[in-house]
Amino acid sequence: MALQMAWQQTHQQRRKAPLGLRNLGNTCYLNSVLQCLCYTPPLGQFCLSSQHSSRCKNWAVGGEKECPFCILERQITRCLSAEGSLEAPSKIYKCLTLFAESFRGGRQEDAHEFLRYVIDACHNTCLKLLSKSAAGKENASPGASGAKYGTVMREIFRGALLSQVKCLSCKGESNKTDEMMDISLDLFQSFSLNDALQPLLPA
Repeated sequence: MALQMAWQQTHQQRRKAPLGLRNLGNTCYLNSVLQCLCYTPPLGQFCLSSQHSSRCKNWAVGGEKECPFCILERQITRCLSAEGSLEAPSKIYKCLTLFAESFRGGRQEDAHEFLRYVIDACHNTCLKLLSKSAAGKENASPGASGAKYGTVMREIFRGALLSQVKCLSCKGESNKTDEMMDISLDLFQSFSLNDALQPLLPA
C-alpha cells in the first residue's frame, strides 16, 4: 500500500491554517480528534483520493448501516477542501455510536478513547471489505482476507516496540517485538517529542 507521507504542494498552497470545527455541544474531544486525523498527511491524502469509498460502496458493512470509514473520508475531504474557516462535523456527530457504541451526544468524552474507537472502527471496516473482496475472487489465497496489517489505518498508526536483552558475558541477544497503537508519554517538563520519548530509550 503506497501512502503519500507529505502534503502535495497544491494543498499546502490552498490552506495556510487548519479549518476550525464548530462545537455542537461538548464535542471538543471529537473536534480535536478530527483535526488531528484531517491533518495527518498520509490519511488526508488517502481520503482526498477517495480510495476507500470508491471500493466500498457500503459493501464492507453489508448494506445494513453506514460505513464508518466512508463517513470519516467525507468529513476529512470537506475539511481539506473547504474554502471557509469553519465546518460543523454534523454527520459524524449524528453517527457517533457507529464509531463508539458507548458514546452519546451532549456528553463529555475522552479524546484519546474516541481516537482509538475511530481507528478501530475504520480498520475493522477495511478488514470486512478485504474479506468480501477476497471471497469474490475464485483464486483468492487462504488467509488473504485477514491480512492483519493490510489496512490503511494500521499502516499509518501501527508501531512496534522492540525490547532487547543482551548478555554481557556471551554477547547473546534476546529480542521481543510488541505491536502498539499508541504510547503513553509524560509531558511534564518535556519540551519536545524527543524529550518525552527519552524514558523509553536505553541510557
